[in-house]
Amino acid sequence: MESTPWMALSSSGGARRERRAAQRADRTNQGKARRNANQPGWRSPIAFLTIAAVLVGVVIIAIALLNQPQTGPTPTGELSPPSATVPPGQAEDRTLGSASAPVQMDIWADFQCPFCGQLARSVEPPLIDQFVVPGYARFVFHDLAFLGQRSASGWDESVEAASAARCAADQDLFWQMHDWLFANQDGENEGGFAQDRLRSIAAAADLDMSAYDSCMAAGDKQASVESDSSSASASGINSTPTISLNGIFYKGKLTASDIGAAIASALGAATPAPAAPPATSTPLASATP
Repeated sequence: MESTPWMALSSSGGARRERRAAQRADRTNQGKARRNANQPGWRSPIAFLTIAAVLVGVVIIAIALLNQPQTGPTPTGELSPPSATVPPGQAEDRTLGSASAPVQMDIWADFQCPFCGQLARSVEPPLIDQFVVPGYARFVFHDLAFLGQRSASGWDESVEAASAARCAADQDLFWQMHDWLFANQDGENEGGFAQDRLRSIAAAADLDMSAYDSCMAAGDKQASVESDSSSASASGINSTPTISLNGIFYKGKLTASDIGAAIASALGAATPAPAAPPATSTPLASATP
């Protein structure tokens, strides 16, 4: 049976429509390809997915780190303990040694003074062993707190550190606090004796912190430190550390051997002079207002 004309036309028309649809699809695909070739790589879908994955990973890591237990040092844990200990039965207020000792060594110091720190850490311990413990000499500490005046801050680190030591003296722990303060100097007027750090030092020195806080808040210790420092300066004592032996100001090198020899000389014929302790490796200088 022969096909009718309209069926043949319909068949050829359908073929043409399919060809045109295929051509339009090709043109669309070619246009997309050209656009994708011209756009920056970072704008591609794959790039966006990669960036998103990285960001999610960063967030997950940050959350994990924040949830880890904190094992960093506490303020007290950052402190350095003194290398020497206070000999038992020798301390009374700001004196160390027997009141009947034939030689009295007076020391004027500022707890921020680096040379005072060297004296306390390196020179005093052998002198204490050789002269104080056997009863030949006693130490008397005096405040000359002036370095804090060089700070623009309202917190005078020299006066406050000296006040903290005096509050420790009220608990019979002056020399322990003295040693802890000098063991933890941290520059001048740079926060080494800021309020919180002083509290940490006081706690490390085993002070009763309730009594310490009340003492520091009262203000009378600060007034006494300032008064004594002014009196020392008015009397001509204008550098730290300053040392006198039986009222005679010591002008020699600040080494254990030189000061020991001066103490032995001051003992005179009344007491057999003990052997002088070994010298420190480096003589100390002094700080002046």
